[in-house]
Parts: sequence; C-alpha cells; structure tokens
Amino acid sequence: MKLFFARRKSVKEKREEASPPQWFERRSDLRIEGSPHSSPLFLYQSWIPQHTDKIVDALRQRSTFFKDLKMFNDPSDKSQRVEILRFAEDNPDYYRRMALHKLAPYRGIASGLVVTLDWIPAMRHLVYAASQIGLPTILVPHESVFAKQSMYYVHPRLKIDLPACDIVCAWGDLQESIFIERGYPSHRIVKTGSPKFDYIERVRASNDRSALRVLGLEPSLPVITFVAQPLDSQYDQKEARLAQENALRGLVSWASGRAQIIVRMPPSRDEVFTPQLIDEITRSSNMRVDRADLYLLTPEETIEVSDVVVSVNSTMLLEAALCGRAAISCKFLEFEQIWDGLKIPVASDSRELTVALELALSSRDEIINRYDYRWAANAFSNGAFDGGAANRISSVLSDIALTKHTFPLGFAKTTPFRPDSMF
Repeated sequence: MKLFFARRKSVKEKREEASPPQWFERRSDLRIEGSPHSSPLFLYQSWIPQHTDKIVDALRQRSTFFKDLKMFNDPSDKSQRVEILRFAEDNPDYYRRMALHKLAPYRGIASGLVVTLDWIPAMRHLVYAASQIGLPTILVPHESVFAKQSMYYVHPRLKIDLPACDIVCAWGDLQESIFIERGYPSHRIVKTGSPKFDYIERVRASNDRSALRVLGLEPSLPVITFVAQPLDSQYDQKEARLAQENALRGLVSWASGRAQIIVRMPPSRDEVFTPQLIDEITRSSNMRVDRADLYLLTPEETIEVSDVVVSVNSTMLLEAALCGRAAISCKFLEFEQIWDGLKIPVASDSRELTVALELALSSRDEIINRYDYRWAANAFSNGAFDGGAANRISSVLSDIALTKHTFPLGFAKTTPFRPDSMF
C-alpha cells in the first residue's frame, strides 16, 4: 500500500468516454430490511471488514439502522481496494458522479452518511457528494494516532490532512487536538470514545481461554500474541517490516518451550513476513498464524486468551493493557511513539524484548501496576473506558436525524478537497 500512496507518474490518458469499472455496482437497492419506518437510517460504504464494517456493526446494535451503499462488489478484497483507490484519484470527476449516482436515490430517506475515514479520495468523494445533495456527514474514525502525529490522517502524496465531514466523533483529547491544530472547527468535534473499546470491562473480568482450542492450542499453557501490522503509511515500510520480522524472530526463538505463540496477521491482508518465517511458525506444534482471509479469533477473543500481547505499535497494545494483560512494544526501529504516556514496556532490541517477556510471564502485575489508565482514558476516550462509546455516538446520530444538532451542515462546501484545490 505504501507503494500506491508514494508519488506516482501523472496519468496521461484519462477516461474520455468513461464507463464504470467492473467493480462498480450500478443498482441501488432501497429496501431497508428490519428497519421500522420511524427509525433513522444512515448510509455507509463497506471497506475493510475489521475496520469500517466493525464500527458500523457496533452502532447497528442500537436503535439506529444502517444501509451499505454497496458501491463496490467486493471491497474486502485488497486488490479491488487498490483499484478503487487508483480510479478515484485518476478520475475524480467521474468517480464523484458515480458517488452521486449511488447516493441520490436516498434523498429524503437517509438521515446522513457515516464514514470511518475521509482522507482517501475514494471515501472523500462520497462525503462531498453527500454534502452536495444535503445529507449530513459524520466521521467515526476507526483508528487514532499511534506513531508520528504529523503523519496521522494524512494522505502521503495528496497531503489531505483534514476531515471534510460535518461532525467528528473523536476518540479523545489526542485526536481532537490534532484536528483542531490543522484547522478543523472545535465546535464540530464531539469526544465520544471508540466502540472498539466497549468490550474492555467484559474481558477484564473474564478468564475464559476456551477459544484457544479453535487454534489447536492448550488453554492451560501461557500464550503470547504477536500482532503484526502493515506499517505502510507512517513509516519507512521496508525498514519497518524488517524490524517487525526481527522482533518476531526474537520472540519465536525465546518462546520455544516457554509459551505458545499466536501471530495475528493484519486485517489489510498484507503479507508482511517472509515465507520462510511463516513456514517455520506453521510447522511448530505450539505456534499458530491467524490469517486475515479467514480469522479464527476476533481481536477481542485474541486478547482474552493472551497472557502477553507484543506488537510494534498496534492499537491492540492499548486494548491489552486496558484488559489487564501484559503489553510490550517491540520498537526495533526509531519512530515517534506515544506509549510513554501509557507506560507499557518498550523493547528496542532482542535483549530488551527477552527481559520484558520474562517479566511479563513471571511477574505480570509489575507491568500492569505501571500503566497510567487515566492518561489513556483522556487521550483515547472521553475520560473513561466505560463501554458506552457506541451509545454516545448513537445519541449524536439521533440528534442529527431529529435535526437537534447545533452545527451547520455542508462543511465540505467550505473546505478544499485537497490543499491545492478548491473543489
């Protein structure tokens, strides 16, 4: 993905007599299954299942109903997403028309459009199209900043770095401050926390490790999970992936005979490790690779069955810490990291990783007692991880549907699509 976002040659041959690509779904199905006529309906566009779709699923369980625009026939397929991203950039006018074609039938029916990111043109055009036909637009971010703040929510090539939505349901102080510093109006931000943390209290009180049997592992033995990342947009990808592989090799070498290992692959389906390393892990009797094409455990189940969670910089480090698990950042390369505020162990090489792993398995409370939960609650939530983020977002959506909101609509009409444009 970093290769896609890198500077590309200008496209000389635009689609003069353009026709929709094969992945575009022309037909709009206006049927709203299971939705009472009086309930508010919000639109969304499916993207990565474990990101956008998961956020929507969490909100769908409330009194709000959601309808997938189904603009694409299989956005879960990474190769198709790359095609969509490229088409949206190379054919902006035609892509905007495609977005309008899908949205227009919902005028007077839908209460708004929900997106979980709008810095990529494929989603940003949807936001501008929705604004054009008078639909409120709401950003519910599926991720926050965990590396270099100046690169968070930034398109590496187009330099888009500001939401275009009418309102942002921010995780907490950190996200809010970044957007305000870049010029997004503070009155359009509501700190709600993220639905992805609403399960924390349940897992924190749980000791159910039975899901390990799905992977063929033994619930009575210690488990260390390595959460792999694509490391594509906020790092030097080649250097970062090499450092990540070295960290996993260090873990595999140390854990032999000491613990079981789960390697959770990125939901983006990037192949981030060499085939030789994956083969070594899959041939082991006490190590498993959980692949994104057919995950066997959800992220929540993965943390629930883990004693220790290791990653370069995944959100799951924060989730593990909040759930009372030992979390270790394997920072085998130099980058800006915010985990100093959370006070989780940070290993910069194999020796430090070994020390942290030994402490995590022998004296886990020593690690857990250092965590600064108050800092985390303010930086990544509205002051508490109370399981109520989805309810708070649903309340925001309800106010929008009932026109009780206090912000003017049409923010996209007042902000450039990208810094060097005025559309």
